[in-house]
Amino acid sequence: GLASYLLICFWFKKPTANAASIQAFVVNRVGDFGFALGIITVFWKFGTIEFAEIFPRVEEFAAVGWQFAGQTWHAMDLACALLFVGAMGKSAQFFLHTWLPDAMEGPTPVSALIHAATMVTAGVYMVCLLSPMFEYAPVTKQIVTLVGAVTALFAATVGLAQNDIKRVIAYSTCSQLGYMFFAAGVGAYQAAMFHLFTHAFFKALLFLGAGSVIHGMHHEQDMRKMGALWKLLPVTYAVMVIGTLAITGFGIPDLHLGFAGFYSKDTIIEAAYAAGEENGIAYFAFVIGILAAALTAYYSWRLAFMTFHGHAKWGHEPHDDHAHAPAQHETHDEPLPDAHDHGHHHAHTPHESPLVMVVPLLLLAVGAVAAGFAFVEHFVGDHQAEFWRGAIFTAPNNHVLEHAHHVPQWVLYAPLVASMLGLATAFYIYVLREGLGARMAAKEGPVWSFLYNKWFFDELYNATFVRAARGLGDLFWKVGDQKIIDGAGPNGVAAVSAAIGRRTGKLQTGFVYHYAFVMLLGVAGLLSFALYAWAA
Repeated sequence: GLASYLLICFWFKKPTANAASIQAFVVNRVGDFGFALGIITVFWKFGTIEFAEIFPRVEEFAAVGWQFAGQTWHAMDLACALLFVGAMGKSAQFFLHTWLPDAMEGPTPVSALIHAATMVTAGVYMVCLLSPMFEYAPVTKQIVTLVGAVTALFAATVGLAQNDIKRVIAYSTCSQLGYMFFAAGVGAYQAAMFHLFTHAFFKALLFLGAGSVIHGMHHEQDMRKMGALWKLLPVTYAVMVIGTLAITGFGIPDLHLGFAGFYSKDTIIEAAYAAGEENGIAYFAFVIGILAAALTAYYSWRLAFMTFHGHAKWGHEPHDDHAHAPAQHETHDEPLPDAHDHGHHHAHTPHESPLVMVVPLLLLAVGAVAAGFAFVEHFVGDHQAEFWRGAIFTAPNNHVLEHAHHVPQWVLYAPLVASMLGLATAFYIYVLREGLGARMAAKEGPVWSFLYNKWFFDELYNATFVRAARGLGDLFWKVGDQKIIDGAGPNGVAAVSAAIGRRTGKLQTGFVYHYAFVMLLGVAGLLSFALYAWAA
């Protein structure tokens, strides 16, 4: 959490970067609360949190229940569900996803690190690592499947309407994580880890490729202000096309030949179909996986076409997709030049990046092309048992990966057909009919507004959690602190004491005859009391 915070707010003088880092920290703490409860539940049942001691004893605790509120709760389901909440926060699953797109406020290498390599994939890794527990938590596996499928669909739909080049890629990260989770949910942990592995190559490639575009465009990130860059940034264009082919899973099933995403994502979809014969939620995930594949192809090729094809829109006002849409806040890989330079930076011609940026792109492109073909047998094929060597446990009745290799032919070709439909639609809208996207966006219809505003999650959370927290803070401050504490303390007893002191002080006049008169009154009073007492 601290690492995420510090990396996201690297440009700490930018208010948006600070806000994004705080959001990431807070949302992850919400997930970590569930994660901590899950760890406590595991310790409560097993008396330890050591994997080596827990895993051999999972089966004997599989049927253990917990009596609460008149109900019997399956202890393993409860523990795994709480642990999964931690994974939802760290891996930005539905409801706890809001921090991930804003995390691209950090420099582009940081975005590649967070989105592709380490932090957000920690949740997937944790679920697969805990496969001995999840295999005996059937309800939780269905929850994981459902959340993963919904996340894949949600992020893919939102990615359709975004204009910031890094934000589109960020939502694709969220969507691909959904694929990984529903793979784990249907029991294909090996496929989930395989997609995590291949995804690291092409997602880092896309992010760093976007960084190369931003560098060549002098810190511009709005795709509406790009276009016709393929001749000026030929290497970046080539590797971005490779990354796009990889993330869309382009490949020929009968030839078993394709880019990295073809092997891992298609295996996940096939596993969901195979598990769907016994599990309705798995079949739902299969359908969502096909739909998300079409949407992924559309927004990925939309990014490529808006950025590298069409008319050049740099140097003047945008007239392409969503030209009339409300401008999103921009982020930059480096602090903006001074005001004089910023006013003229569009006048410069875009240029290819230096070797120090291009060489990593070429290396990642090799992985995006070959990582799937080279490792498919080890991760999910005939050699996967010796590759994992028991690191991933599957229950004796879990044959989903084996069944995934024997699905009908139409299941094999469904992702390819969906991807080609997405490509064809994007090509028609952004190349053949350039400007059609802008006209669609200019209407600002309800569907476009819903997607552009990210299903209104930010507004919903602001209206509920943010305003509620602010209202609670105002209650404690204005009522509790000011009226009650200050009213009873500094403004109450202390104020009364001060007022009494001021009024009593007026009795001190400084005239001797006043004091003598008071002393006489005192003596007269004492004598009167003495006479009264003696008479009694």
